[in-house]
Amino acid sequence: MSRTLKEIYEYDLIEDDGIDYTVDEWFNTIMAKTKDQLTVSDVSRMLRQKICSRVAIKRAIEILNDDPFIGEMFEGQLMFNLYAGKEKYLKLFYAQMRPMLEKAGLMAKAHNWGSEEEKNEYMDIIARFAQKIKEDNNETS
Repeated sequence: MSRTLKEIYEYDLIEDDGIDYTVDEWFNTIMAKTKDQLTVSDVSRMLRQKICSRVAIKRAIEILNDDPFIGEMFEGQLMFNLYAGKEKYLKLFYAQMRPMLEKAGLMAKAHNWGSEEEKNEYMDIIARFAQKIKEDNNETS
């Protein structure tokens, strides 16, 4: 049985104080979800907010393995958000990211991009991600 994020992280929900805070509502919503219930939107926001980073990174890798170009607002957004994730947690998943990045790079070459600029930005983030992993691997060897 999958546990909710609230159970995994033992977070308390944010109590309603009568003021409308959409971030609080969103936080309470994701805390009630299991990892598999997290949407692309949830994961992207978790990565940007640096909330529950381990779960967000693991779920992002799963999603990107299925569709390396997925995003809320633009193609590849989840990959960009993952790259900007909390470094100390990203490092824990570098081994799982390596094949996902290789696949994404190969698929990106044949992908039908909206513009050459979009393609170049995506390829750049893939290359920077791969370099970050390579440098970390050299440091730990």
